[in-house]
Amino acid sequence: MATTAEESDLRRKTRHLIDDLRPFKGRLYLSLSIGAICAISTVISMMYHFPEAAIGCYLVIFLMKKNAAENVMTGIGIIVAVSLVVFLLIGIINLTIDHPPAQIGAIIVASFIFLYMDSATKAGEQAGIVALVISFVLTLLSDIPLGEIATRAVLYAWAMVFVPMATMALYNLLFGLAPQKLLRWTIVERLELSAAHLETMSADIREKLIDALGEGTAEQEKQLQLIKLFKILYGKAYDFLERGQSHSYRLMLAVSDLSTESDPQARDQLAEACRTLAAAVENKKPLPEFDSLTFSAATADLKTVGICLDKFSHEEPLEQGAPVNDPFLAPDAFQNPIHLQFALKTTLAAVTCFFIYTSIDWQGIHTAMITCYVAALGTTGDTVHKLVLRITGCLIGAFFGLIAILFVIPQLESVGGLALLIFAVVALSAWVSTGNERISYGGVQIALAFLLTVLQGFQPGTSLSDASDRIMGILLGNAVVYIIFTNIWPVSVSYEVSRRTRAAVSKLKTLAGMAYAERSASTSLVASVQTDLGIIRNAVEMASYEPRYMRPSHIQRKQYRHDAEKLNGLSLALYLRDDVDKQTIRALEASEPGLVSVAGASDQPASDTEQKTGDDL
Repeated sequence: MATTAEESDLRRKTRHLIDDLRPFKGRLYLSLSIGAICAISTVISMMYHFPEAAIGCYLVIFLMKKNAAENVMTGIGIIVAVSLVVFLLIGIINLTIDHPPAQIGAIIVASFIFLYMDSATKAGEQAGIVALVISFVLTLLSDIPLGEIATRAVLYAWAMVFVPMATMALYNLLFGLAPQKLLRWTIVERLELSAAHLETMSADIREKLIDALGEGTAEQEKQLQLIKLFKILYGKAYDFLERGQSHSYRLMLAVSDLSTESDPQARDQLAEACRTLAAAVENKKPLPEFDSLTFSAATADLKTVGICLDKFSHEEPLEQGAPVNDPFLAPDAFQNPIHLQFALKTTLAAVTCFFIYTSIDWQGIHTAMITCYVAALGTTGDTVHKLVLRITGCLIGAFFGLIAILFVIPQLESVGGLALLIFAVVALSAWVSTGNERISYGGVQIALAFLLTVLQGFQPGTSLSDASDRIMGILLGNAVVYIIFTNIWPVSVSYEVSRRTRAAVSKLKTLAGMAYAERSASTSLVASVQTDLGIIRNAVEMASYEPRYMRPSHIQRKQYRHDAEKLNGLSLALYLRDDVDKQTIRALEASEPGLVSVAGASDQPASDTEQKTGDDL
């Protein structure tokens, strides 16, 4: 639910910050695990003189998820990808070692290709990491005079990635959170959230419910696929989790559709049933069976909730619904110029930073180039928001690093002491990085800035000048990205709103063409629509970070929120109602032209009056 216009931008962001820092199930364990993996991989890198241990730890913090099976797959996948890249780099080195202009050309070409994949394929930020590794290694060749030594340096760079990724994969294989446990936690959280909304019908709880719906079911479906791939569960145990995640999501949809005028006594009865089911799922006990007819529901909406609980308690088999089309390659990969522009802008930013620190012979700020690859995002609002988080995190991490250099590192007598220091600070940073996307990049940057400050060469850093150089590099990289992304092909959040609106309407039209039995079974398709709507809401929040000349006005942002609510209502009507009335069909048919035209309108600069009003949103 969108927050009211009376709530100021600062107050809303403060409330979100407090919520994002609250503990959730598994957050402490995940934070401590990230700290332990980084400490172990740093010790190994120090012992065997593998370079840039801080970058390796960054990969762990950036890629580590709650799902142990996914982490194992990611670790192995990155190792394989970087191993292939090593062969590519050795070939490039042999061709360009004596030709510096050719090295620059190789950096530009490799960076562009993998950044294009970052934008246009599901490889996403993993492809961006490959671009970072290739470009960073190639920038080092100017300091290496001999081809044989350069080849050895590339192998050390491979070890820089291999050690943390192998450590992450092995740690998760032995101690990680199993996907079946995470699925149970998700089902319990959905049941408890539904119960809380039934009891209170408050705006705050509904906002959390809408946020949970906006996350969709893609993550849970991935967990089910990994359970099946690794043959972790079979038969009834697997079927229970598959049904439970689908029915629990359907329950949240039904609860979100309730009116505040519904019967409080009936809602309390349904809430108690939700909590009873949650306790049974959490404790792995047989589910109590409920009958929808036993609930004294006063309205049709409450009867829908009762039916959802009935299906959940009886573990009703899932029917075949419409598939979700989610190809690896974006449908507009070769038509939409946005992908090309993203790759060019990020490559330009990285190469610009490289030329800056090379021309002034200040290699200590080489972190500027690294920052360009990890700070760039699709829309200007997202990029600037990420830059704010990174600058804030950089300053906090640099402060921790300064304190460590002055007071802690001089007292260390062994590598074990260094490991404990890294564990403590990285675990604290990981608490932030494992939160909502509104704050996660800040946590990543806190850890990265700290590690770049205290890890200098193959020993704990004691040089304040080296530490300040690396921090200056991060700030330089942020500045270059901001200048380029706000002046060259800037992409407003309105583009993302328009794109996601078209996608949501298309899916809803597909849903409207089905019979009720198929519609009600298409939970994944409806969840995909909810994900689109969640991204639209997030894009509206990011609008306040855009420069004034391209920022949607208050009126436009308010309209975006209204349109998202309208599409949400249509999705619930199509999914939960037996019969789709003519009014719903007419609203769906009229939605796409109107919504898209509103999204396109924000490409024009808003009036001064609108902008002033928008700044207060």
